[in-house]
Amino acid sequence: MGLDKNVQKTISIWKREYKKGLTSYMILLLLRNERLYGYQLCSQLTELMDEKIVFKENAIYGILKQMTKREFVSFEWQDSTKGPKRKYYNITATGLQLIDLFTKEYVNPMLKGLSSLVQEKANKT
Repeated sequence: MGLDKNVQKTISIWKREYKKGLTSYMILLLLRNERLYGYQLCSQLTELMDEKIVFKENAIYGILKQMTKREFVSFEWQDSTKGPKRKYYNITATGLQLIDLFTKEYVNPMLKGLSSLVQEKANKT
């Protein structure tokens, strides 16, 4: 028996929504640890999702462009041993402030709530 068509449609919408909403946050978290160029960010994000969610480079570059405008990230060009120069991104103090606030105000409460709900369901079965 396959999934109900309404379930399939809703899952498709949810996937797009949470991916779109959390990608910027995840990029900032990755840049908190090290400076990276766009392709590295794309690869690391996909790897973190066990390759079940794939991130497209053009979408990542669009997000990086917006975050640069808002001064959450900065970049510097660096020579590459393979090919043209690469644009390496760094998180700024403003970007750090953003992820700290978002983590405290939204992510931690959401994780706590989800954990409780999932655990509650597991205990009932």
